[in-house]
Amino acid sequence: MEMKDIIEKVNYFSKLAKTRPLTDEEVEERHKYRQLYLEKFRAQVRAHLDNIEIVDETSNKEKLN
Repeated sequence: MEMKDIIEKVNYFSKLAKTRPLTDEEVEERHKYRQLYLEKFRAQVRAHLDNIEIVDETSNKEKLN
């Protein structure tokens, strides 16, 4: 599932919760999408950090640990 689709679902449940109480099934589904969002977000940040290289004054490259 794409990140934009996950965000749409999270936003849908947020808007719905503002208008009326969510059912138990909706609460579970909202929790599922929130967790999925966090997993994908963390994976994106981790992938970005894994691609960072530190270059010293002698042009030696070193991956960020």
